[in-house]
Amino acid sequence: MVARTLTVAVGLIAAFAAEAAADPVIMAAGDIACDPTDPGYNAGAGSPGRCHQQATSDLLFSTPLDAVLPLGDIQYDSATTARINAVYAPTWGRVLSITRPILGNHESGTAAGYFDYFNGPGVADGPAGPRGKGYYSFDLGTWHMVALNSNCSSVSCSAGSEQETWLRADLAAHPANCTLAYWHHPRYSSGHDGSNAFMQPLWEALQDAQAELVLSGHSHDYERFAPLDRNGDVDGAGGIRQFVVGTGGAFFTGGLGSLAPHSEVAQNDTFGVLELTLHPASYDWRFVPEAGGTFADAGSEPCHGLITPAPPPLGSVADGTAPVITKLRLAPRPIRRKSHFRYELSEAAKVKFTIKRKARGRYRAVGEFTQLGSVGANERRFRAKIRARRLRPGTFEARLRAVDAAGNLSAPKTIGFRVIRRAR
Repeated sequence: MVARTLTVAVGLIAAFAAEAAADPVIMAAGDIACDPTDPGYNAGAGSPGRCHQQATSDLLFSTPLDAVLPLGDIQYDSATTARINAVYAPTWGRVLSITRPILGNHESGTAAGYFDYFNGPGVADGPAGPRGKGYYSFDLGTWHMVALNSNCSSVSCSAGSEQETWLRADLAAHPANCTLAYWHHPRYSSGHDGSNAFMQPLWEALQDAQAELVLSGHSHDYERFAPLDRNGDVDGAGGIRQFVVGTGGAFFTGGLGSLAPHSEVAQNDTFGVLELTLHPASYDWRFVPEAGGTFADAGSEPCHGLITPAPPPLGSVADGTAPVITKLRLAPRPIRRKSHFRYELSEAAKVKFTIKRKARGRYRAVGEFTQLGSVGANERRFRAKIRARRLRPGTFEARLRAVDAAGNLSAPKTIGFRVIRRAR
């Protein structure tokens, strides 16, 4: 019997003066893959107005991406393992390694097939969040990203609920200049099923934290709203802009004859995805239509939740010295089971490790973890895994940045390595 083990062959990169990575680019859409028995499936080729999951998945390769956000209802009519493997997996599943999904109503209930596909069979937690909850958060570049569960009859969304309490605590623990949240059922919509007031408590929690964006699906159309406050009134200085992107390929739904207040753009005849470029203090958006589509929508907006550092106590001297990472290495090499990051810090700081995989000539983030580092020598064990997911063979880099208690951010330090698979 041949056993396969991961061997990590590590090569140091002289990158002590490495430049910061490019601002993250993401794509998002919901309501994606047809049921394989759908009359419009046509052996995967689709038909007019139905089953264009292959065409929209091809857009995910049109530009290098850092993350893909499926906005729920990834697989019709229910996300069983068999249906996911038949339609979603060979299309949108081609970017599984950078996918951070949310639950739709067609994944409701136990969502066993959904969690088994994204997290791993029987795995309790992973890229789709904790099994049975489906809400989680992560950082992408300088942005804080929050994935929420809008199936409120299964996981409550009400004020004081476990999810709403978690959201407020998470936002307080991760203050950021720019915050993006995404869930399936839109708070505001002119399309199918209309607006969903049951998401109001989560909307209010996000506005209290000065979040910028909410992305949703469910209505099978594309719609952009003006920034809105907790009362649904336009607030360009402090409101949340919502995009409905239910154009992932399954089919269109109606309801755009009369638009909801403050809807700026709406269409339900072109499949496609929303592309967002996440700058440190702003974002750019662009609707990318499937091949042959002509609908366009694009723009830019500054973030309004910019954080001003608290002033130092009266009579004290402000800490303006950033931590410094030196002597970064990853050893031993080659590795059979584990290796260790070793580095030195000029002061105590929180260190973020961002692991990126090289694909199509560009490194794309596949996961991250943090460590509380002390002044002097530090060590972090590494088993070629992110959470419970083992890294696939390929070329990788680890990018480390440290932030001290005063908020001073270090220059990034980068080290490259390869993960290869061999028999023994």
